[in-house]
Amino acid sequence: MITIYKRELAAFFRSPIAYSVIGLFMVFAGLFFWIYNIASGIVNFGVTLNLLSSYLVFFAPVMTMKLLAEEKKNGTEVLLRTSPVTITGVVIGKYLAAFTMFFVMLALTLIYPAIMVFLGKVPFALTISSYVAFILLGMVELSIGLFASSLTENQMVAAVIGVVSLFVLQFMQTFGSGIGGALGSIFMWISPEARYTEFCEGLFNFGSVLYYLSFTGIMLFVTIMNIERKRWN
Repeated sequence: MITIYKRELAAFFRSPIAYSVIGLFMVFAGLFFWIYNIASGIVNFGVTLNLLSSYLVFFAPVMTMKLLAEEKKNGTEVLLRTSPVTITGVVIGKYLAAFTMFFVMLALTLIYPAIMVFLGKVPFALTISSYVAFILLGMVELSIGLFASSLTENQMVAAVIGVVSLFVLQFMQTFGSGIGGALGSIFMWISPEARYTEFCEGLFNFGSVLYYLSFTGIMLFVTIMNIERKRWN
């Protein structure tokens, strides 16, 4: 698993994908920071992170689209299935590499709350809670993107599947609140976005943390089972 992790992480930063994704993400972060925190005088950087979370539906699939699809395209998927490393180790190693890239990307935004410290009082509790929420949401969306990558050998198709899947999950909150009732509550419960809002408001719910971790674990398990199914076929 460690070998897979190191290989994939190195591959990220040897390709233009990592720098393009991080650069574009920082452009959005800087733009939203200027508009909502500097120009509008809002001291809570969580507002900017909340806006950035809407664009994570694009960034996460792009970060994960090649991880398993590329193995299929190059014909190395068979070698992975027969290597000493377990399929679980392969999937987790690749996932951790994508998460590390995501974490580096998010860590770079810490410069903005640091700037705000010099400009006025910063609500540290809300800022920390928003960062925790962003990390948890990123974990879920990366796991969905990785599963999408296991479905096809075409990276662009994997990215599209990931984006559409994340849009559906994001829309569930709006749809659930619109229809109301028991069915609406179910949609709201499934949607990762609904729980994300709680964190941005400073409501740290351990049940929501468990939800995000469980959702991530289930998606990784489904990805592993999808690859194992191909081995037996």
